[in-house]
Amino acid sequence: MQLKSLLEKLNLSDKDGLFFYGDLDNEKTSFLSIRIKEIFSEEIKPDAFFCINNEPLILFFEKKRDLEKLERQIWNLNQSPAIFIHDDNQWLIKNGFKFLESKKRLDTLTSSKNLKDFEYFELITGHSWKKYQKEFEQKNRVDFYLLKNIEEARSVLTNPELGNLHPKVANSLLGRVIFIRYLIDRNVELNKYHIKGKEDFYQILSNHEETYKFFQQVKEDFNGNLFPLKYKINDIEINEDEKVNVNHLSIISSLLRGGKIHSDSNIEPSLFEIYDFSIIPIEFVSNVYEKFIGVDKQADSGAYYTPLFLVDYIQKETVSKYFLDNPNEYNCKVLDPACGSGIFLVETLRQIISQYTKQYPVNVDNEVEYNQYKDKLKSLLQNNIYGIDKDENAISVAIFSLYITLLDNLKPRSIVGFKFPILENTNFFVADFFDTNNTYNTELKKHHFQFILGNPPWKTKGHPKEKQLFEKYIENRKKLENSNLEIENREIAEAFLVRVSDFNFDESGLIITSKVLYKISRKKEKKGVFRKYFLNHFLVRQVVELSSVRHQIFNNSNDSAVAPATIIFYKKENNTEKLRKNIVKHISLKPNIFFETFKLMVIEKYDIKDVAQKFFIDEDWIWKVLVYGNILDYYFIKRLKDKYSSIRQIVQDTNRFLIGQGVMEGGGDENDFSEFLGYNYINSNKKDVSQYYLKYSDTWTNPIVHRNRNPLLFNENVLLITGGTNNKFQSISAINYEKAVFKSSLTGIKVFNFKDIKILKAISAILNSSFFSYYILSTGSSTGIEREETHDEEKWLVPFNENENLIKYYNVVEDFSRKIHNTTMHDDFLKKQLEDSIDNLNAEVINLFEPSNQERDLIDYTNTVTIPLLKGKGIEKNKVISKIKYKDNILKKYCGIFIDHFGKRFNSEGHYFEVEVQWSDYLIMIKFKILSEPSKEKDLIKWSKLDDKELIINLTKLGFENLSNILFLQKDIKGFEEDYFYIAKPNQYKSWHSALAHLDLSEFIEAFFKINTGIQK
Repeated sequence: MQLKSLLEKLNLSDKDGLFFYGDLDNEKTSFLSIRIKEIFSEEIKPDAFFCINNEPLILFFEKKRDLEKLERQIWNLNQSPAIFIHDDNQWLIKNGFKFLESKKRLDTLTSSKNLKDFEYFELITGHSWKKYQKEFEQKNRVDFYLLKNIEEARSVLTNPELGNLHPKVANSLLGRVIFIRYLIDRNVELNKYHIKGKEDFYQILSNHEETYKFFQQVKEDFNGNLFPLKYKINDIEINEDEKVNVNHLSIISSLLRGGKIHSDSNIEPSLFEIYDFSIIPIEFVSNVYEKFIGVDKQADSGAYYTPLFLVDYIQKETVSKYFLDNPNEYNCKVLDPACGSGIFLVETLRQIISQYTKQYPVNVDNEVEYNQYKDKLKSLLQNNIYGIDKDENAISVAIFSLYITLLDNLKPRSIVGFKFPILENTNFFVADFFDTNNTYNTELKKHHFQFILGNPPWKTKGHPKEKQLFEKYIENRKKLENSNLEIENREIAEAFLVRVSDFNFDESGLIITSKVLYKISRKKEKKGVFRKYFLNHFLVRQVVELSSVRHQIFNNSNDSAVAPATIIFYKKENNTEKLRKNIVKHISLKPNIFFETFKLMVIEKYDIKDVAQKFFIDEDWIWKVLVYGNILDYYFIKRLKDKYSSIRQIVQDTNRFLIGQGVMEGGGDENDFSEFLGYNYINSNKKDVSQYYLKYSDTWTNPIVHRNRNPLLFNENVLLITGGTNNKFQSISAINYEKAVFKSSLTGIKVFNFKDIKILKAISAILNSSFFSYYILSTGSSTGIEREETHDEEKWLVPFNENENLIKYYNVVEDFSRKIHNTTMHDDFLKKQLEDSIDNLNAEVINLFEPSNQERDLIDYTNTVTIPLLKGKGIEKNKVISKIKYKDNILKKYCGIFIDHFGKRFNSEGHYFEVEVQWSDYLIMIKFKILSEPSKEKDLIKWSKLDDKELIINLTKLGFENLSNILFLQKDIKGFEEDYFYIAKPNQYKSWHSALAHLDLSEFIEAFFKINTGIQK
């Protein structure tokens, strides 16, 4: 009864996200991963659990149990952050991600006094997780410690002054030991090895001869490619037991016992003693590959481990969908062409086995039937799972992970003696994917794959000077096809995208660097050539753009922000008409608390756009517009491109303008620069360049430069522009009226005739404006994608216009900037005057391009919602996701857009228009009503304040029984009744911005059109 009472207090009792232990065997929990269902039913057994986005984020335990064991298991599960445990007539709220080794218990998350923090609305709107975000840091979680411990042990084993083992030997030794520890944690009967528990294994490790007898016996018993004891290193065959000594085994023993791996004070004690490998997902063990290949080799190869949430998403979009569409099928052939640790293949095999056992339940007590099942497991692996990788360590770990997956599906008593299938050179190949002469080509072309999935390497820099196999492949393919195929900047990911088409498959789903979609070529003739080729040869089903969350994606790897990522699902298609008519689902994930804290891919309504492939083919720039914008932004950008000259068109007259970067110091060649000694020096590193103002921090003293420039650039009347942007995505610029030297981090535009200085002022005003922020975020290949910079080429494509008012405002801003910088006094009045004058100038820049109200709102949305979400901190960012106050102006403006449109149409002939706003803490509903007499409300808006339950009751009357997913996914509810239509959304600033009112209005207009014409979706 305590659990029932708690769930009622938290308002969870009747919510779709709540499940009970008894639900595990029915279809209600079909969304749960197979691994979680198995662990819940066999090990952890929560009395209830609450899911968000199909993830069990809260576990409830009411019944009495061994709490020390339970809490250790929960930490090893690494899945659920909030744990409610009933103990001694009170509810304990534990942090499922933080284990206190000293107490052998989970850390307390908060006291039971704060139960309200976990009420239904607090959970699904993210407020709970925001409050406790710091408590769920990655550095406290089991996978962080596991990988860290393995990395440290490997480092000691391979250190020339300590272990001095070859990395290949260390990898094999560690992998084998983890496998044996897995068997022990699974309670596999190991009596034949005289092992009844961990201590017996540690005792064997204390004797070198006994250890290798044991290892040899394990190898013979399990067969397969599981960590060989003999292998070649530099073409020399070696025996592992001759390289590994007692010292190495003592290091392994220290790792396993949870002691100091080495006496080095910087290395913390291992936590292996409290790991439970029967619960830790094999995906984490697979990711030891990241540690095995080492940081240097990882960067060199361009290979990085794949975060689990990306694997999950790709699996749901491919293998899971395939089985849903083909419920009587259990085979699904998958190839990973750069398989790494095999994480995609492990998850695929897990689904295949689950699909098979659904159709053919196994009687584990029937020995004949169970032996047939064991053979079937092997054939499911051999018939469906294939991988290629250049790194043999990667192949070893991938095969190891798949073997463990087989064992996960066996009862412990039947594991010893289970012979693993041989996979090397049949299913797995150590090879370069671009080696078309390798034997794997013949083998793999015998198969038809349902999917080719993976995360191929991302690399442009660091390739050897000579042409690599992938470059030779592209050249040969271009000749054979007589096509215009080109890869830009030696980007290997582009080569992977096309190479897969040499094999037979239904669909490919690859994680690539986002730069492929946006980058500009150094050579004008190559600009967008690869994208055009790709879109004319492959049909794209879906693109998932992850640039805006790039800083969170790889934060468990060796680099916190390797590069922006994109997932692309596509297949071969040569029919031009089909390609052009194909609808691409474009998804652009945005930052939110669920992703930042738990890596839950929450896709909000306005993150999704359906766009015909012909638009991407004909207008390459639309790729970038869709990352942060929508169809309204597309039309706005198109109008600007069509109607206005670009900055480049204005300054391309070489008789009036000179454009160039500053000088470079150091480097190979040396050029005399002595004539500029004593000139003013503008040092961009010291922030000598600010918006509208320049200062000279020093004089130029270097007589020699690496790259000389046109000396006229260092004379007066030059607009100086920084390469980067500020936190508002504005390009910082100011005019230099005196002679001065500047470096290559700045670009200068010089005018030869002083009357053209007004052109420079107009350009500077545009570059420093919120209009520029909007335009460059919508079109710039790097802005909001990778480094926060703008290429000169993209600055020059920004629309240009000018008028006398603009120049007048610019002069005022310059004057106030000069006064502020030239005074040592803190003058608040002067500062306010400068801020006001900048606002006036910014408004005039926007006016230059004659925007409609809708277009003004689009600019404002980018600057007040999108950019703060990406770059903002504290108050600025919190405002975007904050609740809207009752009768707030943002709601009035939202309603006003509907009133302006419908009021004119209904306020005649006995029909009148009124808007009713029903406001609550978590949800806002707006009714657009058609009345028989004029509204008595001021501004035609009627206000009512409701509590959330009242508002939900109003919605349920309209047929909406549950709002969990709608609120959680930040979706809206739209509908039509006899005398009104309505919309409901979460109470959040960003959901009710007037820019979205235009989108919502257009959807209603489209719906009215379909109703009136009889057209249905």
